[in-house]
Amino acid sequence: MPYISVRGSRISYISGEDFRKSLPTVLMVHGAGQSSATWEYQVDILKDSPKLNLITPALPGHGKSEGNVYKSITEYTDFVRDFSDTLGLQKLIIVGHSMGGSIAQVFTIDYPERVYACVLVGTGARLRVAKETLLAVKNNYETFCEVAPSRSFASSSPNELKIKFREGLLRTAQEVSYWDLMACDEFDIMDEVGTIKVPSLIISGAEDILTPVKYGQYLNEKIQGSKFNVINNAGHFMMQEKPDEFNQLLLEFLDSL
Repeated sequence: MPYISVRGSRISYISGEDFRKSLPTVLMVHGAGQSSATWEYQVDILKDSPKLNLITPALPGHGKSEGNVYKSITEYTDFVRDFSDTLGLQKLIIVGHSMGGSIAQVFTIDYPERVYACVLVGTGARLRVAKETLLAVKNNYETFCEVAPSRSFASSSPNELKIKFREGLLRTAQEVSYWDLMACDEFDIMDEVGTIKVPSLIISGAEDILTPVKYGQYLNEKIQGSKFNVINNAGHFMMQEKPDEFNQLLLEFLDSL
């Protein structure tokens, strides 16, 4: 796993075997309290593509990346800009999950000339986090980590995924997860999201209780020409719960560009 220095911090990321600046780059951004491991079932199908580059960073303070706590989606968006500049990324196909989806939306609105297309996964133009959840993360993080898998995955999803998810949360600093969720709770671009004009794919999980299907429907209504799909028997982490279905939707969209 390579590292680069961004804003003085050592940032880890996953990349394809052969980076070519002339090609569009799929930049996959994970969600709150997570890491580049979110996309482990997508990396293998994209890393050797002859038509695309793949870059999957761990945001500052997440996974193996160093860095200070970020407290807003704007700060994360500015980081993604600086990360992209450092690597010389152009023609971005930005794929964002949950909080990463909010970053993808703001980046596309702020830097439309840099975005070739976007994929919004389990996210919305506004994100809300229950006050009970914020209090649990702040005051009893281990308990939150124990309960979170049951809310993040469909009941029918494999227990191995839920265990791995819990372990990943426990490795993330409590302060990082707390401010990530605070940033999500304060995020609201419902009046601006309609300015996104690039080709867009929106994917929701039918059993996602954190970002329900209606969030995806709203994005689809506001983003002109967007494509919208719902994956059945999947919760918030549909890219892990139903990787074959998710990957088929993703590849079909990428092939259509």
